[in-house]
Amino acid sequence: MNVAASQPTLQTAAYALGDRLPRHVAQPATVAEMAEVLAAASRARSAVAPWGAGTRQFVTNPPTRYDLALDLRRLDRVIEYHPADLVVMVEAGISLGALQAVLAERGQWLPWDPPAPATATIGGLLATAAWGPLRLGYGGPRDWLLGMQVVLGDGRIAQSGGRVVKNVAGYDTHKLHLGAFGTLGVIATVTFKVAPLPERIASVRAVFATPAAALHAAAAIRQPPVQPVALAITVAETVTLAVRFAGVAAAVERQLGLATAACDRAEEVALSVDDRELWAVPSTPDDALVLRIGVPERMLAAAVDAVTALAPSQLTICPGLGLMVGRWPMVAVTHLPALRQTLAGMDGYAVVERGPAGIERWGPPPPTIDLMRVLRQRWDPAGILNPGRWMVE
Repeated sequence: MNVAASQPTLQTAAYALGDRLPRHVAQPATVAEMAEVLAAASRARSAVAPWGAGTRQFVTNPPTRYDLALDLRRLDRVIEYHPADLVVMVEAGISLGALQAVLAERGQWLPWDPPAPATATIGGLLATAAWGPLRLGYGGPRDWLLGMQVVLGDGRIAQSGGRVVKNVAGYDTHKLHLGAFGTLGVIATVTFKVAPLPERIASVRAVFATPAAALHAAAAIRQPPVQPVALAITVAETVTLAVRFAGVAAAVERQLGLATAACDRAEEVALSVDDRELWAVPSTPDDALVLRIGVPERMLAAAVDAVTALAPSQLTICPGLGLMVGRWPMVAVTHLPALRQTLAGMDGYAVVERGPAGIERWGPPPPTIDLMRVLRQRWDPAGILNPGRWMVE
């Protein structure tokens, strides 16, 4: 196993979190090696930050202590794949892009489109609850997750769930690790159910004069018999509605026609046969304020009005999910308390995914937070996993 020396080097500098550098970097090649590293760190009370591709380290606070970066990218194997059963088991350090390439060889895929899919690791995406617009039609990653192996803070290896679609034994504790930012344990292996690749995927792109007009069209498109798998409205220099369909080619063709008709108020409408560029997530500047905003779907239009009043440089709205991601210059952080107060009146929230150090990042805690705090004490008694990075402490 590779462990870097204790003095700050170019290698440790690559694992900087805020103004903190680790004293060591561990790169285990097996789950057993990872367990050994965490057991030793627990005995020494050395703070550990799990690390995948590093694409989403910015979405949570820097750690309050940081001794060891635990780089999981050598854990990048497909352990088992049963195409006939639509089940795959992988190590957490494999990238989503690499997994999709393996599945595509057998005409299958994992319907999940988070940011940076080519490089982001499975473990990191799950730990940060990464999502994308395909959640509208296919659900989120928790809906495709069958089981998980996790290394706890004291080095114990825990298994939850199963390797088959109908396994129902036991409590699904593995789902508590989704969005827990590695504070309950380090994801080691993951088992997913997968799906056949659609015969055709295509999109409609329409430009509207206002967000309200785009929301009106999106609401019409969500009515039967139209069944989009993804909807997104981007508010920037223009207001653009993107609508994605997937399935049998003839059915997709009919859906494209119905969606085009629903965009009769659009200033411009176009079809995208190869729509990958249309749905690519733009990179975010390091000096941008990024908020993830959620409200009940019935309040989405009112929330859009409240958010656009603050003139974001870009706003992505996901009708049907009640979610938005907004980007502003960092100075707009002064408006965050007032925005949160407005959203609270709509039963909504705003989470800071990128912002200045020391800011209150989180919205309301999940319903399972009390259980998660108890499990944190049991699974990581020395408190070494990502200390200070999430609300579980």
